Amino acid sequence: MTENIPSGRGFFEVPRLYAWDVRAADAGRSGVTDDRDAAIRHVHQALRRVDGRASGEVRKVALAPDGSAAYIDLRTVGEAWRDAATGAIVWRGE
Repeated sequence: MTENIPSGRGFFEVPRLYAWDVRAADAGRSGVTDDRDAAIRHVHQALRRVDGRASGEVRKVALAPDGSAAYIDLRTVGEAWRDAATGAIVWRGE
């Protein structure tokens, strides 16, 4: 997926990217995808697989403008955590 961004010479396409991270006692998991729903699923599935306390986050990101191998955080799409009492995955965000 891409979106059009205005520039001085018209518009250019940039990929829509979503970074996701899960932090847990076993160090967690992370990834980047162009599919928002897939990023949310990855976090949800990873949280269901870990034991104990864990939390996760999905962020909309962009490629670094200087060409380096880095992402720039644009906004948080959602945050999730495993409820200690019930084991349920709780989401907050969009």
